[in-house]
Amino acid sequence: MKIARPNSAHARALVTPVRQEIVDVLEAAGPSSVARLAELIGRPADALYHHLRRLERVGLVTVERRKQGRHVFAVYDVVSRPLRLARHGADVTAVMGAAQRQAWRDFRAALASGAGVSDGPRRTLWGSRSRGWLSRAQLQRVNRLLTELCDTLRAGEPAPGRLPVSLTFLLAPAPPRRRAARKGRPS
Repeated sequence: MKIARPNSAHARALVTPVRQEIVDVLEAAGPSSVARLAELIGRPADALYHHLRRLERVGLVTVERRKQGRHVFAVYDVVSRPLRLARHGADVTAVMGAAQRQAWRDFRAALASGAGVSDGPRRTLWGSRSRGWLSRAQLQRVNRLLTELCDTLRAGEPAPGRLPVSLTFLLAPAPPRRRAARKGRPS
C-alpha cells in the first residue's frame, strides 16, 4: 500500500483481515457500492459499514455519494493504486500477521470445499516456502517478478467466468540460526 503520509493509524486499521480484504477488493475491482463489495467479498453488506467508516476515517478509503433517481448511495474507493504501507516495525508486522491469518483461512476453506486445483496449469491452490542465497541481480529479478505478479492480480477485475484468487507472501532476509554446538565441541 503506497500512501502519501503513512502513519500508525493506517496500520492499525489494516490489522483486521476484513479491512485488508475490503482494500484488496477495492484496489482490484475499482469504486464499489457496499452491496457490490458484499457480493465480491462474500459477507453481508451490514457487516462492512463499520469497517468502511474506519478505513475512511484514517484516510485509506474515500467515499463519494451518488444519486440514481431518488436513491442516494455511497461508492467507496482506495485513495491510490497501488496502495502500500511505507512503515516498518511493529505496525507492519501486525498487518502482515493479519494477512497471513486471512491467507490461511482462504487456504483451509479451499481445501475443505474441494474448490482448489492443486496441480497443472489451472492450479489455484499452492503452498510453498523457499529459501536460498541470492546475488543482488537475482534479488532485483525476484522483486520484479513479485511486482509483476501483484500487478497481474490487481489488474483482474470481477467478471463472469473469472475466478477470485488470493495471493499472500512474505519476502524477508533469513538470518543464520545459531548452532547449538560450536565447531570442535561435542554435541
